[in-house]
Amino acid sequence: MRGPSQSRLARLGFALCLLAAAAPLAMARTEPVLPDWVMSAAALNPGKLPPTANAVILYQSELLTVEPDGSAEDRMRTVMKILTPEGRQDATPVASYNKDTPLKSFAVWSISPDGHRFAMKKSDYVDAGYSDDSMLYVDVRYRTADPPGADPGGIIAWEVVQKVPAYMSEDTWQFQQYLPTTKTVFELKLPQGWHHEAVWFRHAPIAPVTEPDGTLRWEAGNEPAVNMAGVPLAPAGITQASRMVVHYAAQPLPQGDALWAKIGNWYDKLSSAQTDGGSPVKTAALGVATPTEDFMTRLDRVATFMQQNIRYVGVEIGIGGLKPHPADAVLEDRYGDCKDKVTLMIAMLDAVGIHSTYVLVDTHRGFVSPHVPSIDGNHAIIAIQIPAGYQNPRLQSVVQTQTGQRYLIFDPTNEYVPIGLLPGYLQGGYGLLVDGGQSQVIALPVMPPPTDTTTHTASLKLAADGTLSGTVKVTMNGASSWDTRNFYAESTAKQLTTHYNQVMGNDFTAFTLQKTTFSQANALTQPFTISYTFTAPAYAHTAGSLLLVRPRVMGSVEQPLNNKPRKYPISFDSLGTWRDTVSIQLPAGYTVDDLPDPVHLDVGFADYTSDVKTVGNTLVYTRQYVQKKLTLPASDYAQLQQLEGAIANDESNSAVLKKD
Repeated sequence: MRGPSQSRLARLGFALCLLAAAAPLAMARTEPVLPDWVMSAAALNPGKLPPTANAVILYQSELLTVEPDGSAEDRMRTVMKILTPEGRQDATPVASYNKDTPLKSFAVWSISPDGHRFAMKKSDYVDAGYSDDSMLYVDVRYRTADPPGADPGGIIAWEVVQKVPAYMSEDTWQFQQYLPTTKTVFELKLPQGWHHEAVWFRHAPIAPVTEPDGTLRWEAGNEPAVNMAGVPLAPAGITQASRMVVHYAAQPLPQGDALWAKIGNWYDKLSSAQTDGGSPVKTAALGVATPTEDFMTRLDRVATFMQQNIRYVGVEIGIGGLKPHPADAVLEDRYGDCKDKVTLMIAMLDAVGIHSTYVLVDTHRGFVSPHVPSIDGNHAIIAIQIPAGYQNPRLQSVVQTQTGQRYLIFDPTNEYVPIGLLPGYLQGGYGLLVDGGQSQVIALPVMPPPTDTTTHTASLKLAADGTLSGTVKVTMNGASSWDTRNFYAESTAKQLTTHYNQVMGNDFTAFTLQKTTFSQANALTQPFTISYTFTAPAYAHTAGSLLLVRPRVMGSVEQPLNNKPRKYPISFDSLGTWRDTVSIQLPAGYTVDDLPDPVHLDVGFADYTSDVKTVGNTLVYTRQYVQKKLTLPASDYAQLQQLEGAIANDESNSAVLKKD
C-alpha cells in the first residue's frame, strides 16, 4: 500500500530506486543567472564530513501551501554537492508524480567544479514510468535529468512544484537522510483559522517560527547521514532517520491515540464499501467453508484460498495507492496488491461468519511508531476477530486491543506463512488497526522461539582416508521458513543445482552430491525438509597417525560481525531455535583421543550450548542456539561479539582421532 504522500517521501532518498541517466545537455553559449537560493546554498560550508560521504545535501526546503478546499501545492528545493564519482547517482534530480499529484513545474540547474553555471531546458528532461515486476500498472512517473558539471566538486540543484490532493491531510518532513544535510527547512502555509499538529520521530520537537504572512517555518541543520552500508545486523535506515509528520485540518486536531483513531476512521470510510462482496464472493467463500464449521477450519480454508488462488499483482492509479479495489473485482481478476487481498479476505470471512479488518503497517520494523500517528506505511494486512474463549495452539500471532478483544494478525500477501503465524519482517513492529472511531495503534506480535525451529540431523560415516559420506536432513518449522519455501517453489532445476552447490561449498572444499530431495513447499502446516546425500573426500585432515574431524558438519548459525564502534540498534530477522544432531561413525581402528570442550553461554538475548561425546564407535555432536530477542540496543554489541566468537570457535573446533 502506498499513497501520494509517499511520493514526496520517496524524493527524499529512502524509498524508490530512481532512474538511469537522461539525455545530456548541450552547453549554452551564455551562462545563465541562477536563482538566489541556489547560489546561497552553494556557498554554504558543510563542515567536516565523514570520509564515506559521496555527496552532501547543502540545502533542502519544502513549502506546503494548503487551500481552503484542502488541496495543496508542494514546492521542494534541493541543492547537493557531489564529493566522489559515486556521488553522481545520489545527486540525480528527480520528481515523482501521478494523476493526483501532477507536476506544475520542474527546473534543474548546475554549477560545474570549475564554476560554470548551467540551466536545463524542458527538452532536456526525461520522463519514465514506475518499474516493478509485481505491479501490473502504477501511474507514478518520474521526471529526471542529467545536468552538466555532475562531477566531484560540482553542484546540482532542482525545484519541483506539484499539486497535492485534498484527501491528503498530512505531510512528512524527512530532515535526516542517507546523506549528510547542512540545512533543511519545512514551511507550512495554512488558510486562516486552520489547525496543525506536528509529531516527531527520533528527535526532540522543534518549535516553528511564524512568518509575517502566517507561514510556519521549521529549520534544522548539520544532520548526520543515516547510512547502513557495512553495518552487520542493521535495521532499515529509514527507521533510524529523524522526521516530523505534520497534520493539518480546518477543525482542531486531536493528539496521540485520538489522532490514530481519526486516521483509522478516515481509512475505514475510504475502504469499507470495497469489502461489500456480492454473490460471487459469497459463493466462493461458501465453496471453501461454511458458517457452521469450527472457527479454525473456516479460517484455514479461506486463508489457503487467498494464498493459493489470488496472485500479488498491483494496479494503482491516483488514490488507488491507498484505496483498495472492490472485493468482487479482486475475485474476478484473481489478483490484487496487499490491500486488495485483505479486502477480498475480509469479504470472504464475513460470508462464513468471521469479522475482520485492515491493519496498516510498514515492512521496515520500527518505521511505524506509536508516538507518531500517520498514514505513512507500505503494506496492509488483516486482523481477524477471535471468538471469546476460543483457543487453538496454531493461533500464535494474537494481539489484544484496548477493549480486550483478541485478533489474529495475518499477512495474506505472503503465500508461504500459514495462518496463525506472522512473517519476521512484521514481528515486533506496530500497525494501525482500522475500526472506525475505535481504530488504534497495536504492537504486532513476536513469534516465540519454540514456534520457529531449524534442525540439522546427520547420519554419516568417516573413512580412514578422511572421506565423509552420508545424509544430512534439514527440517524447518515456522514463519522464517517462508523465504526458503518460496525459493524452492519458484526455482528451476538449474537454479536449485546451483543453490545445492553453494550450500555444500560453504562447508566442504570438495564433495559429490549423490541425491537431494525436498518436501512440498506449499504444505504450510507441515515441516519443510531438505535432504542432502553426499561424499566429501579429505573432510578429516591427517596429522601423522591422527585424524582431525570437525563435528559441526553442515550449516552455520554464526552472524558475521565487525569490530567497529556500534551506533545503531541490532536487528535480527526472527526469534527461533536451531538444533544440530550429528552422528559420525568412526573408521575401523580409530578411537577418540581428544574432544572439544562443551559450550554453554547464555547472554540473556540468546543462548548457545554444544557438546561432543562418543557413543560406542560413533562421534555425536549436539548443539542448540536460541534467539530470544528481535532487537538489541547498540550497548549489547560487545556481548553479541562474545557470543558470536564462542559460536565461531565451536563451529570450527575439531575432534582428534588416533589410530589404535
